Amino acid sequence: MSDPRSLALRTNSSRAISYVIDLVAIGAIYLVLAKGGLTLASIHPSATPIWPPTGVALAAVLLRGYRTWPAIFAAAMIANVTTAGSVATAIAIAAGNSLEAVTGAYFINRWSGGCNTFSKPDSVAKFAVICVVIATPISASIGLTSLAIFGYIERQNFADAWITWWLGDVTGALVIAPAIVLWTSSRYHAFNSRELLETVGVLTTASVVGLIAFSPLIEQTPGRDPLGFLAILPMLWAALRGGPRDTATVALVLAGITIWGTHTGGGPFATPDPNASFLLVLMFLISITVPSLLLSADVEVRKKAERSLRRAHVELEQKVAERTQELELANAAKSRFLAMASHDLRQPLHALGLFVAQLRTPLKPEERTKTVERIDATRKEMDEMFNSLLDISRLDAGMLIPQITEFPLGRLLQKIETAFDQATQKKGLRLRVRPSDAWVRSDSMLLERIMLNLVSNAVRYTLRGGILVGCRRRGEMLRIEVWDTGPGIPEDQKHNIFGEFFQIPTAEQNRSGGLGLGLAIVDKLRVLLHHQIDLASTMGRGSRFAILVPKIDQCVRSAAPADLPYPGAFAIDGKAILVVADTPIVQEGTGGLLSKWGYSVLASGSDEPALVQLAEREQRPDLIISDYHLASGKTGIRAIEQINAAFGSSIPAILISGDTAAEPLRDARDRGYILLHKPVDPMRLRAVMHELLRDHDGGGGTGAVS
Repeated sequence: MSDPRSLALRTNSSRAISYVIDLVAIGAIYLVLAKGGLTLASIHPSATPIWPPTGVALAAVLLRGYRTWPAIFAAAMIANVTTAGSVATAIAIAAGNSLEAVTGAYFINRWSGGCNTFSKPDSVAKFAVICVVIATPISASIGLTSLAIFGYIERQNFADAWITWWLGDVTGALVIAPAIVLWTSSRYHAFNSRELLETVGVLTTASVVGLIAFSPLIEQTPGRDPLGFLAILPMLWAALRGGPRDTATVALVLAGITIWGTHTGGGPFATPDPNASFLLVLMFLISITVPSLLLSADVEVRKKAERSLRRAHVELEQKVAERTQELELANAAKSRFLAMASHDLRQPLHALGLFVAQLRTPLKPEERTKTVERIDATRKEMDEMFNSLLDISRLDAGMLIPQITEFPLGRLLQKIETAFDQATQKKGLRLRVRPSDAWVRSDSMLLERIMLNLVSNAVRYTLRGGILVGCRRRGEMLRIEVWDTGPGIPEDQKHNIFGEFFQIPTAEQNRSGGLGLGLAIVDKLRVLLHHQIDLASTMGRGSRFAILVPKIDQCVRSAAPADLPYPGAFAIDGKAILVVADTPIVQEGTGGLLSKWGYSVLASGSDEPALVQLAEREQRPDLIISDYHLASGKTGIRAIEQINAAFGSSIPAILISGDTAAEPLRDARDRGYILLHKPVDPMRLRAVMHELLRDHDGGGGTGAVS
């Protein structure tokens, strides 16, 4: 095993060697270019109009950091001390060159995006301003001031030398630095075949144009001078098609050919004064480079925006395709559900028709009683189906709000055993519910609904064997498990079974009813309660569902939710009930049932005839039972409010609706009315009526929405 200290030493040594290599390479390149540039000086040995080292130094600091300044300083000092002046002036000039590069790189990094400065027009403009106004004047000012102090330049030549020095540095920064940065930066390394061919084409064109317009190979005549404007063509091509990298490269190629031609006396910029000739070249290069870089950056921004829009368009098309597929799947699921629901809902309706037909025939008392019991069982089966639809609707609408309390689990387990004892006996199954003294933290009603659905699912699909319900302690959690000996769930269907309207087809599937919503409700409820569910199943042996619930100490006691009192516990003598329903059969059915319970009933189709009948009887109702949807677009809420306004008091009211949408439930909740969904269990209706009448007689208000 390697020593961490030796590993750190090797790493530091490798970094030091790499740093030294960088310094040597940068210094060597700087020195070669500096000596070459100084050979073109004419106005003063140290003031040359061609100074590419400025671009090299600026690019080196941008790419390698500020620590590269020693290489710049050493190379500049060597170049100048071996050319003109003294050691002192060479040190001063080297300091100015180093400070020029460091200062320029600092402001470019701070204001212009660093190496990304050529990606946007505004950053290119900032780069040009920093080079022209801030960085390059430093070197010219320090260098010439030191030469003037030590007497190496005459005062009358200072201004011309400063302009020459400054323009040479400006051109080096604006032409050399962009090409180095753009070719070295990783953002511009990628090439594809089309881009490669186009880059080769534009560089070839730039070379040909440069040779035609600026080279000494062709005799310079007055008619040849306008050919210099042809340089605009490859610059535009590079800017519009190639991008910033190609634009900077074309500018560098044209600069090299132009300087070579002017130095040898060819091209449109050659004059008897070499310094003036080179100054013309510098102005030409600056005037074509900066606008072209600005244009290329603008085109690059537009290309990026276009690529982003194209990518967004593709993503949008993908999302539309995915959404279309989801809708198609949803429509297919809906069609399957309608077909299945049509069958499963028609089954009990068909059975009801047969039972009613039996009642019309002469029957013995015991046969009549048995038929009535079957009708009630069939009604309860339909009620369970509609309740499943209602639960899904409430969950999807976000209308269920958990009421978290602490309560003993044993009470819930007793309810499970009582609820399914007869059903399992009829199927010949064994139901075992192991008692538990644990207390849990959850919503007692919603947890009960989860357990009822799990056990109901087990009873429905188990044809032989039995069902076991028990609990296991797991640290701070209690694991409530439901085991069955049913057919089992295939591995590839374990996630699907929690989907809405999903049923696993089996050869022996029990057709006793169900819409495939039980486990979907379980999944939505456990998410609402933040409970984890676990499933294990073996084909041919059965399944085990487990729900994890927070366990609390038994010493903590919260009031357990109380059952609704038995309806007969309250007196009903003399109570008048107003039934508002626009369907005569509902009026008749509800009125007949309430009359059997001992109430005085008045039935009407809407609020207006009801008020007329009440006025004739001179009677104020004690309770209003109204359908939510009435004729002519009216609602039961409006009818109740009209009746309350007529009597100048608040009469307890119950709304009944077959609409499972969220709006009726929300409207009833907002106004404090109870809403029951059809089909309404008679015992549930009777219990709610007694509770409302009791609360009203005792001075309480209407109950919460149910």
